[in-house]
Amino acid sequence: MALPDITLDVRGLPPPEPLEQCLEALADLVPDQRLHMLIDREPYPLYAMLDRDGFQHACTFEETHFQVTIWIG
Repeated sequence: MALPDITLDVRGLPPPEPLEQCLEALADLVPDQRLHMLIDREPYPLYAMLDRDGFQHACTFEETHFQVTIWIG
């Protein structure tokens, strides 16, 4: 049975808290599960870390915030 996706709302948090919370949540991510992070700004530094660690990611702008979806590649 697949685990439900994780939603992490880090809007309004000052750096580096969004990045730190995202990395903590990724430690619990399993295959076929996705992390949806809602954030005020596009987290460019995160992308290199995700690529390095074998995660896939996609980012969309949702009118007032970005949604970054991350999954195991």
